Amino acid sequence: MDRIIALDKELFWWINGHHSGWLDWTMWVFSQSFSWLIVLLAVFIFITLRRDRRSWLWVLAGLGLCFLLADQISNEAIKEGVQRLRPCHELEGVRMFRTNKGGQYGFVSSHAANAFAVAMFLSLMYGGKRKAESGERKAESVGANSCVRPESGKRSALLPVLLFAWASITGYSRAYLGKHYPGDIVCGALLGIGVGALVYFVISSIRRRIASKSSA
Repeated sequence: MDRIIALDKELFWWINGHHSGWLDWTMWVFSQSFSWLIVLLAVFIFITLRRDRRSWLWVLAGLGLCFLLADQISNEAIKEGVQRLRPCHELEGVRMFRTNKGGQYGFVSSHAANAFAVAMFLSLMYGGKRKAESGERKAESVGANSCVRPESGKRSALLPVLLFAWASITGYSRAYLGKHYPGDIVCGALLGIGVGALVYFVISSIRRRIASKSSA
């Protein structure tokens, strides 16, 4: 364990120490709430509202659950239970750009947990290859409230790549700005992936139940 912690700190110093003017602002932007809003609005408007209007309420509910679970688990359960200090509270000489030290504890990263939860949920909703035409007709015939991938004809293989790239840069920015160790970010990402998958399958299960009752 001591070796892992030492490697974690070494990697943190490498990330925090390799900086430039354009990276400072890029990493700062990715850590801000308005950048998250832009990403979520873009997906919601251009994919959900334009291509999958039947699912808009489910998408909103899923995103809300992702944020609620990832944030509460990371902040209230893990951070308070583990109580690992942030690098900016523990180490001397940490470089921070336009940010403050924040709370004392940093394991796990809530930013990473939230970002990866959203990326996972939306990737399961809309990611993957477009199904064959017969598969599309079969899915559409199930009904508007069904969850048997009624949006399968509107799926994108590129969307998960973009979402996980955004989530990864967001996580990286937290070490770059001196707020988290890389281990905080990796574990936060794993938590977020689990939360996103859980929320998707819960939403899917509810939709199937509603569809089966309405068709009975």
